[in-house]
Amino acid sequence: MPIVLSLTGQTDAAERLSRAEARDWLARAAVWFEGEGDAVLDARVVRDAEERPVLLLALHPAAPAAEVRLGASGKLRVSAPTAVAGPGYHIYLCGLFRQMAAEFRFNWVADDCTDPTGFFLSKDRGACEAHFLRWLADECATGPRAIGLPRDHGYTYPAEVLTPLGPRAREWCAAVAADPAAGRDFFPWWAPDLDDAFYRGRALVRLWCDYFWRAPLSEDEGEIADQIANDLASAFKLDPGGELPWAEWLELLTAIEGDDEGYCVTPKDQVLSIELWKRTGPPPGGPRIGYRRYPVRVALGDGWAVEVPGEMARERNDDGTWDAWDRTRTVWFQALRFTKRDGAPPTAAEAVEVGRRSLPDGEAVPPLDRAGLRGAAVFGPVDEDGRTLWRLSGVTGAPGQLAVCNVYCESAADRDWAVRTWHSLALGE
Repeated sequence: MPIVLSLTGQTDAAERLSRAEARDWLARAAVWFEGEGDAVLDARVVRDAEERPVLLLALHPAAPAAEVRLGASGKLRVSAPTAVAGPGYHIYLCGLFRQMAAEFRFNWVADDCTDPTGFFLSKDRGACEAHFLRWLADECATGPRAIGLPRDHGYTYPAEVLTPLGPRAREWCAAVAADPAAGRDFFPWWAPDLDDAFYRGRALVRLWCDYFWRAPLSEDEGEIADQIANDLASAFKLDPGGELPWAEWLELLTAIEGDDEGYCVTPKDQVLSIELWKRTGPPPGGPRIGYRRYPVRVALGDGWAVEVPGEMARERNDDGTWDAWDRTRTVWFQALRFTKRDGAPPTAAEAVEVGRRSLPDGEAVPPLDRAGLRGAAVFGPVDEDGRTLWRLSGVTGAPGQLAVCNVYCESAADRDWAVRTWHSLALGE
């Protein structure tokens, strides 16, 4: 069972709150959270699917953002999954939300608060840690392919079991299932203190799961790079003799120095770079940190998925399209549903014939024919903003729908990669 901290409080609203008033209150809370030190990565107010305001509070990349909602009656609700980040995160959150209640002068209603570990009311740290270890042991007992990662993580990293802090062997899972205490090092935030272990663990989760191993291509990527660099620097400052990912840290700083667009704010530190170079030593013999050094299978919506290089930036657009890109290549995708004149859905073969009519001139590439899909594509040069690019234009038919996938690259030598990318399209996997 997941570990979710659920809290309910009652503010002193004298009258029913409008959504605008609730949003303003949550916005003030967001400002307060962001002033509470290095633990808070982001606090922002967004709208949910029903246009209601919700404060999303992010402290750790191993945990989904905690959600804070304020109802019209002044009732405040918090929901925070904590299992993967660890007992330190859970305990820290309990303290943070207690501080919030004192700051905004309301009370948490004990009978309406749910904490599976019991810590919010008992403050029993040992019992809390034991609960997290039992959760992990139960996860390990199922023989998983991944623990603590989203179901659609898509990582193709070659390992038996993937976790937020790197790969594990199945023997490790068996050992933890038999003795939960053996799994303590699974959790990136074990103790509630903001010590060197906290900063190291948070940086390692980012390096394994989120980092793109190149210079950033957007403000969001620049922020991720800066956060990792700051956490590593904090861990080093707190414990200069501690073990850190020296080679990856140096690689990160090199990528930040290559940020020509100004997405990063981490200053260049030649002294630190030399120190990291000294500590890096010879190239490691085994796999290096980073799931995104390998291709990633990305869910595109409506059951479609495609495999792209892990270093590519990715975005789902408001018009229903999706694209991924790096400095020299782009993958663009859109799926369309339609029916025939008689109202019946087309077969995969009928759908691809409709799509084939829209293909431009070019060299025909090997077609796609597997798992109920039928596809056709061509490859050739195309003018884009006064320069020549190479484009694979592909259409893939499935029962009742047609997927359009265009792959752009700066060099004709990327033709085979473009074909492999288009061929990796799948539906319903």
